[in-house]
Amino acid sequence: MFLIGIIAFKVTERFALQGKIDSVKSIVTALENSYLEKNDIDGGIGFLKKVLDPGAWGAVAIGDERLSFSTSEAAGKESRSDPLILEAGRAGHAVFDIEGVNIPPFSSYRGIKIAAPIRVSGKKDGALLIYQPLSSLGESIVLGQRLIALWIILFLIIIALFGFYILSRRIIRPVHELIRTAESIGAGKFPESADVGRVREINQLHSALRNMYDEIESGKKELRNKIKELEEANAELRSTQRELIEAEKLASLGQLSAGVAHEIGNPLSAINGYVDVMKRSSRTDEDKKTDFLNEIKREVDRVDRIIRTLLDYSRPKKLAPQTLSVNQVIRDTVDILNSQGVLKRISVRFQLEEDIPLIEADPNQLSQVIINLILNSRDAIADSGEITISTQSRPDSTVLINITDNGAGIAEEIRSKIFDPFFTTKEPGHGTGLGLSVSARIVETYGGKISVDSKEGQGSAFKIIFPRAKDYKNAENFGN
Repeated sequence: MFLIGIIAFKVTERFALQGKIDSVKSIVTALENSYLEKNDIDGGIGFLKKVLDPGAWGAVAIGDERLSFSTSEAAGKESRSDPLILEAGRAGHAVFDIEGVNIPPFSSYRGIKIAAPIRVSGKKDGALLIYQPLSSLGESIVLGQRLIALWIILFLIIIALFGFYILSRRIIRPVHELIRTAESIGAGKFPESADVGRVREINQLHSALRNMYDEIESGKKELRNKIKELEEANAELRSTQRELIEAEKLASLGQLSAGVAHEIGNPLSAINGYVDVMKRSSRTDEDKKTDFLNEIKREVDRVDRIIRTLLDYSRPKKLAPQTLSVNQVIRDTVDILNSQGVLKRISVRFQLEEDIPLIEADPNQLSQVIINLILNSRDAIADSGEITISTQSRPDSTVLINITDNGAGIAEEIRSKIFDPFFTTKEPGHGTGLGLSVSARIVETYGGKISVDSKEGQGSAFKIIFPRAKDYKNAENFGN
């Protein structure tokens, strides 16, 4: 529109300028016909002053004589020369020159010079120069410029309003519909009445949103089906787990019952035998009776120990933790076992680190743990062997107790079960499977950890890690 306006303005300007040139040419023709043919040069100059615009001036060249005139001053004989007069004389026709600036699309014209050959008394022996100011033309041009600019502005406003209407109807409103569609998809539903117009790209985007929603719904439906299947499988798994736990409990109970029955059955049989002997022999001397009673008392104590072991597992006794040295507890425990002859044919070697940090625990329970581990190592050694007990201060402020033997080792398939309650590989009557389980509970009560490293045929190494006394944080478990 701007280019069209510029072109229209330049065409209008060109016609106005050409009209001005043609009017001056008409004046020159009237001058020749009415005055110069009669050789009335002064009358002709007077005519020019009347018909030309204010501010116009000119010159008449006849031979070597130059007569100048102006619409604002009297005519005179002074010479007023211009190269345009000579050019008109040589060319034999009117020539003109426009003064001003013409840099498209901007132009500013001050005046126009026209030089034309003239005939005086029927002879071609003169030239006329006329300068006509273009102030009136400039006003007309400015007015035309303003009208054209106003027309361009109005036309642009109309186009803008129309474009905004088209944009709003074809783009903005469908985009808002797409936004509402996306929000509805986020809420879990797809609007069926969305009006997205007829723009192809927007309709393609709407179709893509529809496909995306369908894919999401399909995925959600499949996910719900998978979740339902998982829930059913989980319920079945929990049911199977409960059945396995019950079966494990029954198996453990049966295993425990067999072991306890055998352990208690032996001393009860012995007690029953001693009672029968005393009943049949009325003349038994006092020394013999005393021996029988002592044996009975020993067997009763044996039954009591078995029962207390079971009670300690199911209902731990009240603890009495104190700060202690594991090295001292280890030495005292091994001395007790040696004094009872438990470690005959077994060599016990110590590798106890000096100045080891103190730990916080019940010394009797720690001793029970060490006894259980030593007895397990002894049972794993077929005839004679060696048990090594070592202690070590670790960089992480913990204390390590390591009890190693060169016995038969533990098979890989049962290694993960040895700390389970009631689990044992011994024959009924030789163990209840509570020793390692009780030991693990005691160690964990004091914030420690117990583990085993073993290979079948290469011995076993039980590791116990305790936090040192100042790092002990598990006091709330005492008596639990």
